[in-house]
Amino acid sequence: MSAHRVVAAVAVVLLTVTAGCGFITGQDAATFSASPATVGDSTQSDTGYEEQAVEASVVTRNFSAAGQTRQVEVTNQQARYERAVDLGPLGSQRAAVFVTFASPEVEVATRTFNPIADMSTREVLQQFQSQYEGLTVGDRVEERSVRALGSDRTLEKYEGTATIGGSEMDVYVHAAKFKHDGDYVVTVAIYPQQLDGEEENVVALMGGMEHDSGEE
Repeated sequence: MSAHRVVAAVAVVLLTVTAGCGFITGQDAATFSASPATVGDSTQSDTGYEEQAVEASVVTRNFSAAGQTRQVEVTNQQARYERAVDLGPLGSQRAAVFVTFASPEVEVATRTFNPIADMSTREVLQQFQSQYEGLTVGDRVEERSVRALGSDRTLEKYEGTATIGGSEMDVYVHAAKFKHDGDYVVTVAIYPQQLDGEEENVVALMGGMEHDSGEE
């Protein structure tokens, strides 16, 4: 499993500003930025996950109407964590992946919006699946409440298959979506089903998240 491709896949569902959201005026670009949703060092140590990257991705779009145009610039944040696991004949593979995304709420002409707000967790994963070659997300098998960033969040669990080390393998896919401090936060975790106790690592990673947009 390539974690870089995991990031690229889920990034597709992050904020894309469209002309249908309303027209704004002004000469300078309107900018909106999310703060990273990261996992604390102690939680990484406890779960055996390691931070691979915390990266910003910038999306720009132009609003045009009545002969006027203004640019909107949105900065999303993504963080990626991996754990090497023993997969028997396949050897050690960094096949347990936890990814977080934070995307800001955009306000134009007194309206606030973010496409993630209207997407179900399943819809987020459908976008993910369509972009990640070798991944199939199947049925939802359960959901549970997880404490993360000061509130109870719904973590959904799906069965699936993925190509790991050149072989197709049964995996579990966990996903959550919620709003915190003015940003929309998405978490996605994937790991082989044969790993005992890995779900509790995912719960711990969510519980160890840190995020502060600086907004009240």
